[in-house]
Amino acid sequence: MESSVTLLRVRGIPVGVHWSWLFIFALVVWSLATALFPATYPGLDGSSYLAMGLVSAGLFFASVIVHEIGHAFRALKEGVPIDGITLWLFGGVARLRGNPPSPGAEFRVAIAGPMITLALVCLFGAAALVADLADISESSRAVLDYVTRINAIVLAFNLVPALPLDGGRVLRAWLWRRQGSFVAATRSAGRTGQVFGAILIAIGLLGLISGPGVGGVWLAFIGWFLLQAAQSETMAAQMRQALRGVRVRDAMNPVPVVVSPELPVSELLDVADRWRHSSFPVVKDGRLEGVMSLRALNGIVGSEGERRVGDVMVDADEVTVVNPDQELFESLSQLGPQTDRAMVVEDGRFVGIVSRADVIRALQLEQTRRGQEEAPVRRPGLLVWLVVGLMLVGASAALYHPPYVVVAPGEAVDVVDDVNISGVPVDKVDGQYLLTSVSIRRPSALRALIAALRTDRQVLPLGSVVPRGVDAEDYFRRQRDVFRQSRLVAAAAAAESVGMDASVSGTGARVVDVLPGSSAAEKLREGDVIVRVDTRPVDDARSLQEITGSRPAGVDFRVTVERGGEQVEEVVESRPLPRLAGGVGLGLVVETRDLDVELPFEVSFGDRDIGGPSAGLAYALAIADKLTTGDEARGRAVAATGTIDIDGEVGPVGGVKQKALAAEEAGASLFLVPFDEVEEAQVPGLQVGGVSNLDRALRLLEARA
Repeated sequence: MESSVTLLRVRGIPVGVHWSWLFIFALVVWSLATALFPATYPGLDGSSYLAMGLVSAGLFFASVIVHEIGHAFRALKEGVPIDGITLWLFGGVARLRGNPPSPGAEFRVAIAGPMITLALVCLFGAAALVADLADISESSRAVLDYVTRINAIVLAFNLVPALPLDGGRVLRAWLWRRQGSFVAATRSAGRTGQVFGAILIAIGLLGLISGPGVGGVWLAFIGWFLLQAAQSETMAAQMRQALRGVRVRDAMNPVPVVVSPELPVSELLDVADRWRHSSFPVVKDGRLEGVMSLRALNGIVGSEGERRVGDVMVDADEVTVVNPDQELFESLSQLGPQTDRAMVVEDGRFVGIVSRADVIRALQLEQTRRGQEEAPVRRPGLLVWLVVGLMLVGASAALYHPPYVVVAPGEAVDVVDDVNISGVPVDKVDGQYLLTSVSIRRPSALRALIAALRTDRQVLPLGSVVPRGVDAEDYFRRQRDVFRQSRLVAAAAAAESVGMDASVSGTGARVVDVLPGSSAAEKLREGDVIVRVDTRPVDDARSLQEITGSRPAGVDFRVTVERGGEQVEEVVESRPLPRLAGGVGLGLVVETRDLDVELPFEVSFGDRDIGGPSAGLAYALAIADKLTTGDEARGRAVAATGTIDIDGEVGPVGGVKQKALAAEEAGASLFLVPFDEVEEAQVPGLQVGGVSNLDRALRLLEARA
């Protein structure tokens, strides 16, 4: 992998980038600036995210260079020349000219890079810890945390015992010492690389099947690269073994056709026609002057026929030159894509030509002569392959993300300070109202297995949380919109509960998504506005959910929608909703058209990166307590979950067990949940109360004071 641009030199070692690196650098910056950092650190502006992405990507690739410099410096110390270091599509590579001379040297060169990366993990991790304690800017902490994590991932991946990864080279060093044969060790370590590459390809394809995205393509691409690289390493080792002891002089053509620099270029065509060669060494007094190719004659013969070969040839200092006593295999590295022939020069005198075809012919002769026989070597034992196999399976399990999610206890945070009310008298709340939530992540197969063994985690099919066919990011974005609307509805419900006038209105429930496979998928489409179900009018999303959620699954509803300026009636069957949403419905994601919340006061809320309507009850309790002169919390930490509507009715939410664990961990003395979910919310040490509406919740707080 040759560099396209050289950036710098370190102790004479050129460090450069291949053009493909620009693609991966841009991809890393884009993904960090538009996805990872905004999701993890919300509230910053776009320029901050871009700056964070650029700095993080720069530090990451600087870490890759330092990793490769570790390999290069160690190789030089072991007597192995270095052609250079190149950043490219898959990271970085230190180009060694040959192999380390012994198993010990192989191990030291292979482990040098991971040891440097381990040091970087410790360095950046310590810096991130200090930054957190010193409370420096969030953007700086984000960059340090990312660079620490990505280096740790690189370290773990590199140590997988699969050639050509560093772990595969460590394995080869151990097998080389144990078996006594570099070729046999390479063959064994190469097999693990091919197996690991095939596993990654399979995981990538499974990822594409289970969930469309670039992740599966990228993983399959990496697997293909590892598979090809492992095969190349094995073939190169076998060639080196077969050509061991064979010199350039043994394979070269010692009597090639040469031309004089004084030869007119017009006569060179006759020479070429006679000998059928495309290029000729230019020799004078036994010394190589250069090389003349027929391609260089284009545009010369005819118009400038009197010119000499010496005037248009490629000079000797620009020609690939090898020594006749050089190992034949080593000469292959000098026969690059631009030329398949090298000039052989000894003590300043031209003595022949060696070509790629000469190397292949010598290889075939040696293989025939030796019959590919090698001295018996010790084969890796069953225990060795078992350990390697377990490590490969473990690495694969850590990389594969099956179509499941892990539901775990999320945040339990006080919402009292989130609410700012003006225009009416507000009383101070003596206590806490805790919003409870769940954490939903799509884990690796290994993490999913570990989560399944824990009582505080729940492993669910992805389709039971995110509707099948719906983009997960888009789904959660809409859920965050629902969360923001639910807080306004909670404010209206709280105002009504204390005797103030409030209203929530709309002109229908607009369809923003339809669940594939549902009855609605065949009848309704995005943009439809539902205005009536059976004979009951639908003014907003809440009324639609109230009508359809109050009936069991399997009921047919006559749904009237506005579509293209006309009203259309469809019959849609209700079905169970994704598990964490709770209840049943038509298989629709809807929003209120022309939502209007009228309140007798002004209210604003703090930012929360939370989705769904389940925080409605907690916000309604906090707002109602602020609007009354009494003290409902009475110094307690009261956790709550449940949807709420303008009438104060509380609805089911799902995920109550994990929310109860979050409430208990946060020190809540009471956990209020919808009546139907009381049993699921039972956790040792936590008092649970079931409520059907906001008034009932407020009375329960007073009764259990």
